[in-house]
Amino acid sequence: MAATFRFCLNCNNMLYPKEDRVNQQLLYTCRNCMYTEKASSPLIYKNQLMMEINETAGNTQDLAQDPTLPRSNDECPSCHAHGCVFFQSQERRAETTMILFYVCTNCGHMFRKNKN
Repeated sequence: MAATFRFCLNCNNMLYPKEDRVNQQLLYTCRNCMYTEKASSPLIYKNQLMMEINETAGNTQDLAQDPTLPRSNDECPSCHAHGCVFFQSQERRAETTMILFYVCTNCGHMFRKNKN
């Protein structure tokens, strides 16, 4: 839901949310001329605390050529070539364990190792 500003029909000043406790409804009121209109929705602000977070950094296409990443001799499950770079999950949550992602230096396939 995109934030929208509402403006007074009389003086073009911004309208501000105001509670009508008697009728239990939300109003928008001008602070200059006291123009008032009823809100179409009782929602004035929505704060989403959890959003979908990707585990990886996003762009993984050129990671195989990154000289700063550590290397391993693991086998790629896609092309069976040996040689990968790896990096840690970029997800930042309290319940996140350390997850290593591997990128094949031959085909660029990204994978995680199975826990044994």
